Amino acid sequence: MNDEWSDPFTGDPGVENHNTAADNAQVGQQIGVNYGSPITHYESTYHINQDDPPERRHEVAFNHLTGGTPRLAEPLFGDLLWHGDASTERGYYYVLSVLSERSPHEIHGELVAGIVHARKVCRQLPRDGWWEALDVVWRLLRRMLIGSDGQAKEEHAKGEHADGEHLEDVLEVLDRLPAERQDEIFRHLDLIFSGVARERIESTYVHRVVAERMRGERVDRAWLFFEAEPAEPRKDRPAAAKAQRSDWKRAVVGGLFVLLGVLDLLGGPWGAATALAVPVLAVSGYLLVRYGVAREALLLHIAVRDRAVLPPAHPVEARSPGHWVPTAFVREVHELVDRRFSEARPHRAGDWHGYAAGPRAHLKERLVDLYGNAQVEPAALNWLIRWHASRVASGWASREIFQYRSAVTEAEHARRRFSLGVVTAAAGLMILLFAGQVIPAVVIGAGGFAATKGLLRIASLRKVGKILEAEAEELHETEMHGYHEWTKHLESDRPTDTEMARWLALDKIYLKTAAISRARLTSHDLVAHVVMNEGAKGATRARVPQGPPRYSAYLVHIFLLTRSGVREIKTELNFLNGAVGNERWNLFRYGALASASVTERGSRTVRGSGSTMKEVKRLRSRTFRLTLVNGQDITQVTETIGDVEDAALDAESDLAGLQTSGIDSALPILEAVAADGPDWITREWERRERWSHDWDWYE
Repeated sequence: MNDEWSDPFTGDPGVENHNTAADNAQVGQQIGVNYGSPITHYESTYHINQDDPPERRHEVAFNHLTGGTPRLAEPLFGDLLWHGDASTERGYYYVLSVLSERSPHEIHGELVAGIVHARKVCRQLPRDGWWEALDVVWRLLRRMLIGSDGQAKEEHAKGEHADGEHLEDVLEVLDRLPAERQDEIFRHLDLIFSGVARERIESTYVHRVVAERMRGERVDRAWLFFEAEPAEPRKDRPAAAKAQRSDWKRAVVGGLFVLLGVLDLLGGPWGAATALAVPVLAVSGYLLVRYGVAREALLLHIAVRDRAVLPPAHPVEARSPGHWVPTAFVREVHELVDRRFSEARPHRAGDWHGYAAGPRAHLKERLVDLYGNAQVEPAALNWLIRWHASRVASGWASREIFQYRSAVTEAEHARRRFSLGVVTAAAGLMILLFAGQVIPAVVIGAGGFAATKGLLRIASLRKVGKILEAEAEELHETEMHGYHEWTKHLESDRPTDTEMARWLALDKIYLKTAAISRARLTSHDLVAHVVMNEGAKGATRARVPQGPPRYSAYLVHIFLLTRSGVREIKTELNFLNGAVGNERWNLFRYGALASASVTERGSRTVRGSGSTMKEVKRLRSRTFRLTLVNGQDITQVTETIGDVEDAALDAESDLAGLQTSGIDSALPILEAVAADGPDWITREWERRERWSHDWDWYE
């Protein structure tokens, strides 16, 4: 479709809706879950101290440019250039930061003067690879815009500039630059390229985009950016089950009775029967205490483990247990536990829900008990919940969580030995009775019964307490091992903010190119384009200090402005795996567009006085609206910076968040369309031609 009038719009503005998936992508689950406040990684990607050297300032400026916030990179590179720390590299990146995310008619006045001055500074420095890249950018600015009519259009069609240099000559020089420089130039001059220049550059660059957007092990690593800094495991506090006072009374009083009975025996006449009864009673006492305590402790331990493994009789309610534990914290913990256990289900048939119900309920109660008032965000426990869910899942085939019940057999062996002790004690007492030692037999029997009952309770509680303490210590050591492995994994594999920005930039280029292809257009058919993005509803949000929020899922709005109308494409992007889908199209003529507006939520104040006076913005969100003449809002894009209560945000974070949405770039273009209507095309060509000729004056 090379004919510039090959995309006619007929009739009134219509709407075409359908769902598709872009090439080389899979449509899957696209919406994450946002648990509370944004996750913040405390990294120094964008942090500068007043006494930082030029190298550090350059590094932060480069991070801003690569991270999708060129308006913050621009003054940093400018300060380095104008205050004695100039280099061709800094000049090149300064020019890119000025041009990035700006359309041609936004670049005028001081911005153009800055570009010209940067070029003059670099021309005084030794010529190197950075100078070559800057020179290519300069030459492209003078040659790649569409003329409005006559000779300008003929020159453009031939790729020839008024000075005799062909556009193809410049593009050949561009092709000789390192691939990294080519990618930077295409990415940051995307809104300026048009016509032949765009077609020529995209023909080679877009193939790299398709390959590069999923590089860097994105599927395996991108989700790590949305993982909070992990909370260190806390050791369980096993409930101290203390013996009751009545148990101690039985043990003490019963022991005194046994002592009195023994003393009575020793003071009386001894015979063969008495001599036989005493060792029999001693053996019975050993059996009763030794195996009675073992049996009681085992049964108590099994009962405790049952409560941690068997499904509870009633569902665990997601509400505060008191003790200053917020109900919101409890709810978020419960939601995380349910989600992580659902994700951990092994791919095999069986009742996973029933098998994991007990451990899942116990983990909810345990985490609320240990961390409820410890000033720990639920997101920081995500790794620990996943670790426990994976542990339970790994033992599903072998029913590992029920292996503790093998102790029932051991308890049965102890019960038999205990029963042998009971029989032996009865035999000893009978021997005393036959020997005429009635009073000692009664006293020892009654006292022994009471003392044994009390001692068994006291000793078994102490023993099971030691068992639970040892298990808690073992579990804590295992969790700490998992914690260290997880933190090491995060440190080595979590993507940087600039990696996240690059993936998103490539995604937007890919989606725009795919939309052009499916609309059966070419880049030469476009007068302009706009790409905006916002976090999808429910998406997980994460950021680094002074950096923009990143989302696990986006809603991307693409506007393709051709010579006869506008195509708007809305599509959902699962950022974690690059899948796109649920695409929707709106088609309308320029005359149908009534207004483009932005509504801010936040504040603007002025600080300082005189030469130090400056405006300070504290913005929390901006909403872009595109309205048709019939009053319908066909597009609404909202970029949320943070909650009003989020004191960690600063003015730079506000600006960074708003830049990455694309609202700043879209508003001037769509405002002009709404104001000029069908005449926008002619005026846009005129603006671009004037802009293009202006660069000749600076040459």
